Amino acid sequence: MFYGWWIVIGVFFAQLFVTGFFSYGFPLLVVPVQTAFGATREEVMWGMSGSGLVGLVLPPIAGYLVDKWSARGLMIIGTVALAAAFEAMALSQSVIQFGLSLALVLSIPNALLGPVTGSTLVSRWFIASRGRALGYAAIGTSVGGVVVPIWLQYWISAADWRVGLHTLAILTLSLVLPLAVFAIRDHPSDKGLEPEGSGEGGAASDAKAASAAGEIWSTSEILRNLPFWLISVCLGLLFLAYTAVMSNLHAYASDLGVSGADATTLISVVAVCGFVGKLAFGYAADRISLRLGLWGAQALVGSGLFILSLEPSYPLMLLAAVLMGLAAGGMLPVWGAIIAVIFGTRSYGQVMGMTMPVIAVLIMPGFVIAGRLRDTMGDYVLALQLFIGLLVVSAAVLLPLKVEAASRAR
Repeated sequence: MFYGWWIVIGVFFAQLFVTGFFSYGFPLLVVPVQTAFGATREEVMWGMSGSGLVGLVLPPIAGYLVDKWSARGLMIIGTVALAAAFEAMALSQSVIQFGLSLALVLSIPNALLGPVTGSTLVSRWFIASRGRALGYAAIGTSVGGVVVPIWLQYWISAADWRVGLHTLAILTLSLVLPLAVFAIRDHPSDKGLEPEGSGEGGAASDAKAASAAGEIWSTSEILRNLPFWLISVCLGLLFLAYTAVMSNLHAYASDLGVSGADATTLISVVAVCGFVGKLAFGYAADRISLRLGLWGAQALVGSGLFILSLEPSYPLMLLAAVLMGLAAGGMLPVWGAIIAVIFGTRSYGQVMGMTMPVIAVLIMPGFVIAGRLRDTMGDYVLALQLFIGLLVVSAAVLLPLKVEAASRAR
């Protein structure tokens, strides 16, 4: 087996825990935390928005360190920080402490174990099968989206949400840390190998690998590059709509009289369908227009939000969850593949890290907007309609992007 697949496995498990909790596990805590501290829905959501604020600073630093220092070192630090974040949230004694733990402590592993590090590593090890490898690695978020909510729902029902967080901390140190220490390697050359798809060696192989790696981009060159801004704004608006709704999906269903177990099932359906979506989009990313792939993801999210805005019966909620899950499958593989095509892999971490603050600025208001409109209007309908409009804007932003030609536009 090509050693690069061990890199995929390591990234898979890292994203299982960090994104599995951040995107899929957290929604289960909204109502229990609100009840435990006598808080409003908006106050519980401030922690998520705060994490976006911290996200303005950490990802660019992580991106720089991935390219200049060690992705493996960042993953080790991020794994320890993730366990610490679970413990800090579990021990919080007020909604403010909970929010600060989410915003300040969880933001560290979210930056160090997320796409900045993971996608950079996978893209370094793969060329011909890069989209497929990125898709397989991203499946970790989908598996996490099934496992983490079920795990938390069990402990919320059997004991307490705090116990669920304690056990997640233990599992993180037991499963992710050994992989980060013993399996992850920064470059194929660390194992005496070449990137997958670069050939069997010789001058032709070296030329192909150098072409895939691309040139080193300076910060000013990246910031002057129009495709950088088109990609960042497009994804920021897409993630705003998706993450804000996912963070409130369990509470949304509960407001409509859905049981806790069935509301958890909605989140699990999103995760399972994300597994299918990542396989499909990961395979397609090596073969179709990447811009078309992003449009497909936007259309799926928009369709899911439209169904939810109707406050439908539970079977239609499940359909919306299916559509959103398929869309989630396309976001990370296509995002990673676009950056690799336009900027190459030598500055991949820096570019990915620099997109994150732009995306974070756009994501931050979404959580609070959803919570505020629900507290004010008594439901999520207006928030969902607003997010659908932002998805239309996101699709329009992508129109000028020419992926094939963008890499030459410096």
